[in-house]
Amino acid sequence: MLLSPKRLPQDITTKELMSLDYHYWYTTAELEKDWDYLRDVKVFKKGSQFRPGIKLCQHFCPNFFDIENEKGISFAKSWNTYEVMDKVREWGLNSMSKLWMSWIRRAVYMASGLPNSSFYRPHFSKQVIGMTGKPKGTLFDPCFGWGGRLLGTVAQGWDYIGCDPNKETYTNVTNMLTFIQDQGKVSNVDLKNIQAEDYNYKDSTKVDVVLTSPPYYNLEMYTGEGTQAYNKFTSYQGWVEGWLFPLIENCLSIIEDGGISAWNAMNFKKNNLADDVIRKHEELGWELVDTVGFSSPLANIRNIKNKDMTYIFKKTREC
Repeated sequence: MLLSPKRLPQDITTKELMSLDYHYWYTTAELEKDWDYLRDVKVFKKGSQFRPGIKLCQHFCPNFFDIENEKGISFAKSWNTYEVMDKVREWGLNSMSKLWMSWIRRAVYMASGLPNSSFYRPHFSKQVIGMTGKPKGTLFDPCFGWGGRLLGTVAQGWDYIGCDPNKETYTNVTNMLTFIQDQGKVSNVDLKNIQAEDYNYKDSTKVDVVLTSPPYYNLEMYTGEGTQAYNKFTSYQGWVEGWLFPLIENCLSIIEDGGISAWNAMNFKKNNLADDVIRKHEELGWELVDTVGFSSPLANIRNIKNKDMTYIFKKTREC
């Protein structure tokens, strides 16, 4: 594939468009600047265009575009499907005076009927950690994904423990970690290429924060590896009872007194993931105290459950 420019020529053909490389790519200087931006930022804007650290995730995790839906359709496959890309090109020419690669990427998701996958914003991790009031601590992430929570945690000077079973993702995030370590001393990071349920919770060190974004059952399929949780269950409810709820219980068991449990979730299709996360925490004596996201008014909790949001819980009673 040819390296794609940010702006595309208006007379580009569908085949020429398909020949371009849709992956994100940044220079070393741009990545270093992005890391410095994330480390230094202290005032957090709520708009979706506020993106410190996101270039690192985009650059080091090209397999982001291999995410499939339950029908086996991915962005990568759609880009190589002439009918999809011809439709995208026509949309762009009919509705825009200039063709931008960023718009083309979004249009591919729409034309393919795919959920618009996203990277967890690293600065959200800094916001969650800030709620503890502690300058130092440890954060556990049982599903580290594309590394956004890792970046925010290390940028805040905290230690990080994370798990993910995807071998390619583990390698990519390890490479990203190596890059930021080369920029100077960072806090302790322990990345484990294992399933979240295989972490040794019984003998684990206590942590100050659990922050994660669990897979949304089969809304997004990250790999065909048998280690993925959605491969082990035939229904959403079975996945909730057999995987999600035990994971929440295990994570809560390793949080220090006064610590925080933070879960990024949303309701999708007919599956009430956000409601299930909240309900399980409440059953175990953990109260929803705040939210973190692009727009996170806790008073309007009923209106935000269909949007990606990080729900913040603190323990208020014994069960």
